[in-house]
Amino acid sequence: MKNFNIMLIFDLIIAVVGIYLLYSCYLMKKKGEIPSSFIAEDMMKRCEDKAGYISYMLPRALLFGAVSLISGLLCFLADLGLLPLGKKGGSIFGIVMLVFFLIIWLVFSASMKNARIKYFASDIGM
Repeated sequence: MKNFNIMLIFDLIIAVVGIYLLYSCYLMKKKGEIPSSFIAEDMMKRCEDKAGYISYMLPRALLFGAVSLISGLLCFLADLGLLPLGKKGGSIFGIVMLVFFLIIWLVFSASMKNARIKYFASDIGM
């Protein structure tokens, strides 16, 4: 247990989030429905333009899902020592990938907020 690396679990969680987002995007495109992972069920009633929301969020969610999956898997492999990066190179690689993931996450979160403002009725007067 002494050599257990908590980052392995973190990397796998990021990769699984990527898989889930990509699957949600597939369903969103295929069925034309907004998944509850994007918007809570009670907020769905306030959506004024479902198709507009989907067309706005789909490319952003695809990007975030792909970045999550790729960065999670690459960091997992680097943490296991399966990528030829060396100890120091692996640490730098992990930090760079984590920062890149966080930047894309922030952009995705801002997009979610903008989409709620643009495509959903406000709480005022409800």
